[in-house]
Amino acid sequence: MIESSSFMKKTSSENSIGSRNNIHEASTFSSEHENGDQSLTISQIVIRSDFANETSERQSKIILERFNEGIKNTAFTDSPVLGRAQPRLDVSYFAMAHRNQVVELFDPRGQRFGTIYSADPTVEIKYLGSIAKTCRYFGSFGKHVLNVPSGHFAKAMTKNRPIIYGEGPHVIIDPTFEFDERYGFVNQQEAFINHSTINILRVPSGKVAKVWVGTQPLILESRREPYVFVDAQFKLVEDSSVSGNDKYFKNSSATFMEHGSIKRIIPHTGEVAITYNNGILTIIPPPKDGKPVIIDSPTHNFEGFIQTSLQTCLFPSKETKQQAIKDNKNATSDEVNLKIFQTRDSLRVGVVLVVAFRIVDPEMALTKLGKEGIINHIENVSFADMGKAIQLSTLQEIMYFNDTKPSANSTNETVHTIQDRVKSHLARDLCEYGIELARLQIETMKVLDTEIAKKLAGQSVTSAEFTTKQATLVKEYDIKTTEARLKAETDNIALEQKGKAIIAEAQAKLESAQKQAQALIITAEAQRKVQEMQGELYTKYPILAEIELAKIKSEALKSATLYITPQDAGNFMNSPLVYMDKLLGQQRLEK
Repeated sequence: MIESSSFMKKTSSENSIGSRNNIHEASTFSSEHENGDQSLTISQIVIRSDFANETSERQSKIILERFNEGIKNTAFTDSPVLGRAQPRLDVSYFAMAHRNQVVELFDPRGQRFGTIYSADPTVEIKYLGSIAKTCRYFGSFGKHVLNVPSGHFAKAMTKNRPIIYGEGPHVIIDPTFEFDERYGFVNQQEAFINHSTINILRVPSGKVAKVWVGTQPLILESRREPYVFVDAQFKLVEDSSVSGNDKYFKNSSATFMEHGSIKRIIPHTGEVAITYNNGILTIIPPPKDGKPVIIDSPTHNFEGFIQTSLQTCLFPSKETKQQAIKDNKNATSDEVNLKIFQTRDSLRVGVVLVVAFRIVDPEMALTKLGKEGIINHIENVSFADMGKAIQLSTLQEIMYFNDTKPSANSTNETVHTIQDRVKSHLARDLCEYGIELARLQIETMKVLDTEIAKKLAGQSVTSAEFTTKQATLVKEYDIKTTEARLKAETDNIALEQKGKAIIAEAQAKLESAQKQAQALIITAEAQRKVQEMQGELYTKYPILAEIELAKIKSEALKSATLYITPQDAGNFMNSPLVYMDKLLGQQRLEK
């Protein structure tokens, strides 16, 4: 893709900031196709200021140095006594004068100054006035200062060629430099910037642009960086019916766009694009990479789109109805809106068919039928098959035409109904053309014989009454059945809940008894362990056993009555415990 022509070749010393020869002369671009395949960028065609980021004091100093470069005899003096005194200037102003048309800048810094007085008649010194340091443009006699505002470009001419300056101050020493301050500054965010042979185009997101470079068409997609063309033959296609920047662009979501020999195609899901490459049919499906399909060939033509998703049509179609009116201007509404057939029992019926289908092989369908012939063929064969089936069927058989989909694995030996006769034949016929039949249904059927229609209407009323009664009985039966089922379910729920309650109570009692038994077992086990521990303790310490025995004896004597004979009184008084032991021993012997 040719975006731009090459720029004029310059040596590095010519473009260098530090070069002494022609360092401030504008760089220009040629519109000659020297490097046609080279893509240009903004940085290649826009001249940047090399001291835009310096302080204001430093910028003023650099402007003075570059503007006054090569001047040997100054036209200014800081002593007004020695020359022509000039009005005092504010510190934000330069003073400009020329000596024999050699322009010079002077920064008085708020001090008094003057211009040199010369008695030589060949020397002309003239004060040109004061210039604000922030002035966007000033200059004279081939010396110029350009202060490009932030966010803008400056369009100028040099050597009759266009040139663009970036934001910041620029000092240009060039007698052929031209700049018009009224129209020279342009916002960098403009969608299209044209300056003679230089063209900068920013394509917004969701848009595309059509351009010509000579005789070569280009469709430019949206991208972050702008497109840059330096070519006198560049032309941006505009839409005169649209105002503003929108006139330059087209919506990138358009399914088809043509520009010269370029075709930009975006087939959607459920459709394919029809193209002919040198007369040969070429089907283009939706791209899987999500990018538009670009065709760049004058002999590869786009025909249109064709749906491959499910389509539903009503027959007779609108075109068929219009043709019927054209063929017979006195035709009745039934003859126009219905397709009329005669049944086996010689009754005339009019039908409207609903046919749902999908194109599974677009190439086969288009090759055999053409784009415009697909619907016509489906309509014709649908009516042909339906007419043949109706002629072989009675009105009653037609009335029971309920199956709407083609029968699976149907053969000529197994078909017996009208629906099989129509759907199976139609499905096979359409399959040969890359079309799959999804549904066939009689949308409307009307008996054209008035008397028969009345009888059928009467039968329909009677049938409707019977159907209503039958529906009422069925509804009553359903209601009683539902009530009985609800009562049985309610009883079952009550019994189930009662049984659950009894089980829960028994379970609670069982758990309580188990816990009581476990408590008794634990208590007995604890007593056993206590007794074992006491026995071990008494065995280890016998004195404790005697003490415990004494306690037992004392407890026994609490409620006892002792009778002591006089002869035993002395023994009891001397040793009561010994006396009690002897007494208890005698009692055990007696027992």
